[in-house]
Amino acid sequence: MRNNRATMNCPAVYRVRVQGSIPLDWSPRLMGMNITTSNDADNDQSTLVGRLPDQAALSGVLNTLYDTQFPVLSVECLEVG
Repeated sequence: MRNNRATMNCPAVYRVRVQGSIPLDWSPRLMGMNITTSNDADNDQSTLVGRLPDQAALSGVLNTLYDTQFPVLSVECLEVG
């Protein structure tokens, strides 16, 4: 039986949207998350989707985005377990 509640120590699938175009070859640097980009004339955005082992890994991804100056627009937990 799968737990539907997020915890600090359980795996989950996350979607993170950021402003700017993240290079596709950065996936290993971002815990293997899949990267897609949308290039709009006014607003480039990238979306990362992937299963992370816990929220410490999510924090690592967010810190990498911060360190490389990609503003985070949203973070969603899509699936727990």
